[in-house]
Amino acid sequence: MSLVMSGLDCHRASIGLRERLAFSKQQVQSLLERLREQSGVRGCVLLSTCNRTELYLSGEAETPWRLLCREAGVPEKELEPYFVTRTGTDAARHLMEVACGLHSQILGEDQIITQVRTAMELAQEVKAADPVLSALFRRAVTAGKRARTEVHVTRGVPSMGTRCREILERELDGLVDRNILVMGNGQMGRLAAELLREAGARVTVTLRTYRHGQTVVPAGCRTVPYEERLTAMEGMDALVSATASPHYTLTLPQLETVVHPPKVAVDLAVPRDIDPACGERMTCFDADTLGAGGPGSREELAAMEAVAEEELERFLQWQRRQTAPERPPRFPLFLDLSGKTVVLVGGGTIAARRIGTLRLFGCRIVVIAPSLKAKAEGVTWIRRPYEPGDLEGAFLAIAATDDRQVNRQVGEEARRLGIPVSVADCEAECSFYFPAVCTGEDLIAGVVSSGKDHHKTARAAREIRKVLEELE
Repeated sequence: MSLVMSGLDCHRASIGLRERLAFSKQQVQSLLERLREQSGVRGCVLLSTCNRTELYLSGEAETPWRLLCREAGVPEKELEPYFVTRTGTDAARHLMEVACGLHSQILGEDQIITQVRTAMELAQEVKAADPVLSALFRRAVTAGKRARTEVHVTRGVPSMGTRCREILERELDGLVDRNILVMGNGQMGRLAAELLREAGARVTVTLRTYRHGQTVVPAGCRTVPYEERLTAMEGMDALVSATASPHYTLTLPQLETVVHPPKVAVDLAVPRDIDPACGERMTCFDADTLGAGGPGSREELAAMEAVAEEELERFLQWQRRQTAPERPPRFPLFLDLSGKTVVLVGGGTIAARRIGTLRLFGCRIVVIAPSLKAKAEGVTWIRRPYEPGDLEGAFLAIAATDDRQVNRQVGEEARRLGIPVSVADCEAECSFYFPAVCTGEDLIAGVVSSGKDHHKTARAAREIRKVLEELE
């Protein structure tokens, strides 16, 4: 796999170092446009968040961290010790884990899903994401969504916004009727404002007068022009800043003009909005001091790692399909299955579809699986995992579990016994492809592809069914 990534993150580099490699949306797209023209680069995606900057490349290109330093105008020797470079499967696994929130400051942090998706979309807009990186990032987004919905994190919905609320609630001894100014009305600023408002605070949000397009302000929040932020800061209990400015939006000289400044400030931006020197007049938290949300339990970590590994395997399966050598097409053969035994290993969604099709052909269906999504009527259901020897006496075999190792074992046993086998997650291990079946009056058709484009097969089957319906 010609995949390589380099990155630095909050676990290896301080915020002062990370903000030297922080890029705005426009900067990311300009950088990608230049990188895609580099010799050997087939695709590139840049993941740039407050916690990390990671460049993913496909092809045979220069080491990504060197390209990043060059583009940011940062001497290589200053940041080289903080970068980690991964290649091939290790690079793909890392992105899956990042999307699941395993490497965030707050375990299971949900905003990373949006950040991974946005990174992919920005690359696609400038045609910098090749098929490999597009598939990898789509699968990573799926991993993040699954981790978010399938893994119960005991601390509730984790995000930098919720951590901000927790810190201010502690520092102000409660948020009810506290006056808080939020500078910035982007995604992070709106999230913080909404959470603080829900907790009972009186929230004021700054708006830039030159901003074009529709501006969405969280319900119940007051607004003030960004240019009047220092006046609005007077007498506030707390300040939250989350702008996309490349420069400080609050310096110590500016803060000194405020007679009664906020007691506490939370800076959610990278690069930082609030000059660290402002800590002389108020308690300041930045993305690093804010982010310690606990390592998570062993069960939470194991569950997220399992999701990341499953989605990694699905990406690798896709990769294998793309690189498999071209073979002659399969010859269509229509078999009489009446009274024959078909052994199907697996009880999930794919298995249920296979059962639904096989019911049409008068065969004896034997399902081996601990659980079964399909109706059990008319099938022989053996409620346990697959064991070697289960295929004895079968006319056909089908492997359709979500376990790659089990599917491989079923395929190996079938080939050893001379039984035709369809392996759902690896066409190279199939001796026959299970077709999309299309029926009409006295007519039947089956559609298969080379295994590389299942969506194309589904579209073809729909069109054939329409034709068969018209012939009735």
